[in-house]
Amino acid sequence: MLTKDMNMTNVYFIVIFLAITTRLIFVFLFPGSGGDWDIYSTVAENILNGCGVSLSNPESVECIPHFGGNQLPGYPAFVALLWEVFDHKDVSIRLAQTLIYTLSLLWLVRSVYVYTLSARVALLVGIVMAVSPLQIAWPRFTQTETLALATTILVIAELLYSLAYNRLRIIPLAVALSFAMFIRLDGILLTVPTAVTGFIIYKPYRAFKKGLILLLLISIPIGVWTVRNIHVDLPSLFPQNMTFPEGAHQPTGYMKWGWTWITEEYQRPGWGWGVNRFNYDKISIDNKAYDSTAEKNRVEVLLEDLKKYTGQPFPQEIDQEFSEIASERLRNYKFRTLIVNPLKRSLALWTNLFSSYAWPNELPSKVSHQARLEAKRGGIIDLALEYPFIAISKGVTGGYKLFLQVLFLLILVLTISIKIKNEKIKNILWISLSIVLSRTAFFALTNNLETRYSVEAVPGIELLVTYSIVYFFKKYRERVR
Repeated sequence: MLTKDMNMTNVYFIVIFLAITTRLIFVFLFPGSGGDWDIYSTVAENILNGCGVSLSNPESVECIPHFGGNQLPGYPAFVALLWEVFDHKDVSIRLAQTLIYTLSLLWLVRSVYVYTLSARVALLVGIVMAVSPLQIAWPRFTQTETLALATTILVIAELLYSLAYNRLRIIPLAVALSFAMFIRLDGILLTVPTAVTGFIIYKPYRAFKKGLILLLLISIPIGVWTVRNIHVDLPSLFPQNMTFPEGAHQPTGYMKWGWTWITEEYQRPGWGWGVNRFNYDKISIDNKAYDSTAEKNRVEVLLEDLKKYTGQPFPQEIDQEFSEIASERLRNYKFRTLIVNPLKRSLALWTNLFSSYAWPNELPSKVSHQARLEAKRGGIIDLALEYPFIAISKGVTGGYKLFLQVLFLLILVLTISIKIKNEKIKNILWISLSIVLSRTAFFALTNNLETRYSVEAVPGIELLVTYSIVYFFKKYRERVR
């Protein structure tokens, strides 16, 4: 029974039990690795064998320094540490991810209690996130998403503590933000809600002053890593948009061409996944990618020629051809490419209700990329009848996501129209909204159109929706008494 003065120890035990048990079901029954595991594991192996952060083949004598793998080297270092301690067992990674996420959630639950002075709200927030269909399955993968969620939750918790104490907690925030960035580079986007919170607490001058101190602190670990990269003479101090085997250079022309037309999530795998592993014979381009038959014929000739280089880095002469095609499209359709397409990608990040969110319900590989696209565009019934379990489970995650988004937008409208006067709800709204907008803008502009990149915005949305439901329910009960 939820009582106003509920003991917080009981709250913590309930949250721990739900968060761990739900995730362990996925960890033990449906373990997986994921698309980027070959990169993370390669860097981790090289760290263990003394080569350091490198994408060179661990079984070779070559040891070429790299920026960090697919991101900064936080996740490979995490993997290497667990392998060293637990005899190279991958299950240790999944269990450690589950534990770290749970501890982060407990810290958030405590911060909610401190900020709202309500054990009931803290418990409900903890329960919602512990069993959230959009969060529970990620630990089964040896991927960055679980730790990215954990660090996002830590930052949100520190922002709530800051609001409760009416001062930015500079040191804890710097630590949480640094961990977030070293796990995933897009963790830097969490500086946006941090800045928003600073301006809520302080007048502009003091907010800028506090923000500068915080930026200086989080620049220290980044600066140290940059010095290392200069010392080992990396060709670039900035990471590539896509990471390739052996640290090969990315085909910038081909990627620029994709940027001129990709506006749907399921267009991206067929275009990109064959390229970033040199499997050019597996490239599949959506039929809607072309503006004319002549352009389609030109691209198909290039792709046919590209197949000859399967297993090798992308040839520069073909990449140059794609760069010219991309430049032509940009000249001829500048408004569409620079304005319309990013807006379509922004919408696509939030309207795709068919994403698995790490659940073991992906369509079989025999279903082509084009078939998936056509299903999303209206042919979903046939696939649903053929794969009922997949359809039902995707319906759960998609329905829950839609429910969250509708309530989030409703709360936003009510707040803007001054129907909600609760300052705490307003503050949480600005934090969660800033996370949503910053991630949407970044990934839409960079053509990183995958729903999983929006998952770090989920905790803030769930926090806002849960607290708002409690608030409105309380107001309703007061009104009917």
